Amino acid sequence: MYNEEMIRPMREELTNNGFEEVSSAEGIDQMMARQGTSLLVINSVCGCAAGVARPGIVASLQNGVLPEKLYTSFAGNDVDAVNQARQAFVGYPPSSPSAALIRDGQVVHMVERHHIEGQSVDNLSKILKSAYDKYCGEEIDESAEIYDPMAAIQITQEQARAKHADGNGVAFLDVREPWEIESGKIEGAVAVDQAKAQEIIQNWPRDREIIVYCQHGQRSIQAAQFFQNYGFEKIKSLSGGYAAWTS
Repeated sequence: MYNEEMIRPMREELTNNGFEEVSSAEGIDQMMARQGTSLLVINSVCGCAAGVARPGIVASLQNGVLPEKLYTSFAGNDVDAVNQARQAFVGYPPSSPSAALIRDGQVVHMVERHHIEGQSVDNLSKILKSAYDKYCGEEIDESAEIYDPMAAIQITQEQARAKHADGNGVAFLDVREPWEIESGKIEGAVAVDQAKAQEIIQNWPRDREIIVYCQHGQRSIQAAQFFQNYGFEKIKSLSGGYAAWTS
């Protein structure tokens, strides 16, 4: 159990924005029994994920459609409540921080820790807002899509080739290892190590258009998210990476 004085500011980030604390198993049962829509946030001290979760969740409340009730329990301190919630969330492994959107006693959307880690506050807010739009109206809007930050951050090799051919100042960043780059790279691409990344953060304009690539497209997603967290607005990860570019 964490020291309550230490976690009080973390609790208040949510309670000061309309969340009601649930500290007992009975409180969770009452929440799950109610009709209508609710959001339950499992709050946490867990480093970067929690540091994104709380402000992202608060930012998501700036939306035209919202859950009717907002609840929160703190992992590690509200033990009975969190354990009861996890029993109610059938099919979802224990995860904190996390956010469960509930409609008429059923979990209709779950944001787990692995959805939060590596995301920006803005992306998490967009995920939750899209879930509210889909599930929190008078009826479920089956046509609404949940925002996928992975899709939003990627660019196809055909689209990237067109931008490369235009030569309109689009920067290509190669985040592969030096031994991978030795086998070939996209013409004009800048190899990025830790020192180069810091130079970009310090000196490049945040509205510069950037395409990041690795060998197969996974590391470049993480790199693009890293730069997004520093305010870069027009950054994409090359889907399929250099392997797709050369196929």
